Amino acid sequence: MRNDGNLSALLLLAAALGAAGCTTEERQFVSICDTALLCDDFESYADSDKPGGKWRTVEVGGSVVVSSENARSGSRAVKVTATSTAMSGDFRTVMLALDDTSVLPPEGNVLYGRAMLFVESVPMEPGGIGLVTAQGRVPGQNYKAYYRYGVHHPVFDAMGSFLGSQLTAFYDTPDYYEDPMSAPHTACWAHSHEVTIPVGRWTCFEWKFDGQNNAMQLSVDGYGVPGLAVKETGDGCTNPDTPAAPWTAPLFSEIYLGWESYLPDEARAIWIDDVVLATQPIGCPE
Repeated sequence: MRNDGNLSALLLLAAALGAAGCTTEERQFVSICDTALLCDDFESYADSDKPGGKWRTVEVGGSVVVSSENARSGSRAVKVTATSTAMSGDFRTVMLALDDTSVLPPEGNVLYGRAMLFVESVPMEPGGIGLVTAQGRVPGQNYKAYYRYGVHHPVFDAMGSFLGSQLTAFYDTPDYYEDPMSAPHTACWAHSHEVTIPVGRWTCFEWKFDGQNNAMQLSVDGYGVPGLAVKETGDGCTNPDTPAAPWTAPLFSEIYLGWESYLPDEARAIWIDDVVLATQPIGCPE
């Protein structure tokens, strides 16, 4: 069993108070963490701390701190703040990151994950935004690839009212953009059927990254998102020569949760709580 220090604290709490002394949510979290690769409810950190333990932070164009402003359970969550940008192509990657070899890659290269997300707002302009990314080196190759879920296109109703930002799956081989180029040109996507990410409330965001079958799945609040169960290839790629490029999975050795974008935009904030990584389905809290 592999998990972080918060599990020990939770188990001690359960033992001290007895089952009747714990909330249903606390008992569920302890039960899930018993077989998880990693779980964290961020209660062991103080306000304004950087998440520690197996976590590190990536802060290009923003900040990642523990905050008591907003929490799904307990009193704290991770707050990710992306600063405003004015130029097209401005890069912001503000992420909670994990690349600890005691956790990743998962056995069999199949990674289940769950994070409770509170997205404060989304832009009304098109542009790829990453929320959850798993990446690593492609087996047998010298380049990396990533599987990612996020949002891309704004969705409007027939009257022109903004409904939200469409959930999207992404695949790319970032070493293509290096000098010298060392990966194929991919930059691929699969769009949901105009399903938008919930805004202004806590959402259960669950994914399965299946390296054995070059596949990925996403569910939100316990329901699979139509169009985002991708296997082998998605809807298209920016390379016109390979519009159906294969989504060859990497060995999932790094995971990132937060906000990554390349578009001019105002400041954005999201909160992350009750993160679980496992080798089996996790489920949403009741």
